[in-house]
Amino acid sequence: MPVLLLIRHATNDFVKTGRLPGQTANIHLNDEGRAQAESLGRFLKDRKLDAVYASHLERAIETAWRVAAPHGLSIVIRPDLADTDTGDLTGRPTKDLGDAPDTRDLWKVVQTRPSEACFPNGECLAGMQQRVVAALEQIAACHPDPEPPPRADATQENGDVSAGADPQPNMPPPVIAVIMHADPIRAALAHFLGMPFDNFQRLAISPASISAIMIGADHKTGNRFVSVLNVNQVVQLA
Repeated sequence: MPVLLLIRHATNDFVKTGRLPGQTANIHLNDEGRAQAESLGRFLKDRKLDAVYASHLERAIETAWRVAAPHGLSIVIRPDLADTDTGDLTGRPTKDLGDAPDTRDLWKVVQTRPSEACFPNGECLAGMQQRVVAALEQIAACHPDPEPPPRADATQENGDVSAGADPQPNMPPPVIAVIMHADPIRAALAHFLGMPFDNFQRLAISPASISAIMIGADHKTGNRFVSVLNVNQVVQLA
């Protein structure tokens, strides 16, 4: 069962403006963010990594290549990993959204009942969750567990395997880095944890942090696990 490392992109100056980023283009990592991403790359350098995926937004790509480069991997760009399309609210100061006459009702729904929230000329938060979960399950399906090598069984004359034959070795699962955004990671984790979606914003996802999930090959069995959540300090110290 593949391991997906859900990594939030590193920090940038836009996040300090207090405005809603949505899918805004041309947001680049700042000096602090570049240091975070390089620390993340060092932390993962000597760890098994089979592929790197990223959303199409620059802040994710700039984080992803610092993860991919030490492994000699290219980045697979997937727009379906992007942040929420917040439509007409993109770029608006979040501190004003709860009071402005044109947004206060919607913002209350976003904060209290996100499963019902839809951004004008954007997407619904529940639709964002469905989009991201589908993308992650497709990525997992592209990286099945490796087949073990043929076993050199010692057989007896009657064809039975001898008692002294070595067992087949355990093959490590594929490990895939997926660089994306805070709310999509929260939404995906809520899904795999079985949390009500209305509680997804309770999950803290720090910049350049790692959350690990394991997705079984047969999604109908419910064979999925969240093994690590929001590893941040270890990355900063790497």
